[in-house]
Amino acid sequence: MWRLIFLGLVVTLIVYLFKRQVIQSSKAKQDSAEDKHIEDIDMVKCAKCSVHLPRSEAYLVANDFYCSKAHIEKQT
Repeated sequence: MWRLIFLGLVVTLIVYLFKRQVIQSSKAKQDSAEDKHIEDIDMVKCAKCSVHLPRSEAYLVANDFYCSKAHIEKQT
């Protein structure tokens, strides 16, 4: 009887360690993918309020970047 209990504990421990390893490796892959994405973003500064934002979201007017249309109207 004790052998079955011991065997059950060993199997439970092995399954727990295996799941933990799989979860950690998947989190590491997600973290590295997020870090790579963050490094690829080109940031610019608004000429009016100095807020930094991605270049893809900024408005370019006369070689200056703006964070919103309201700031463009105030500058011109």
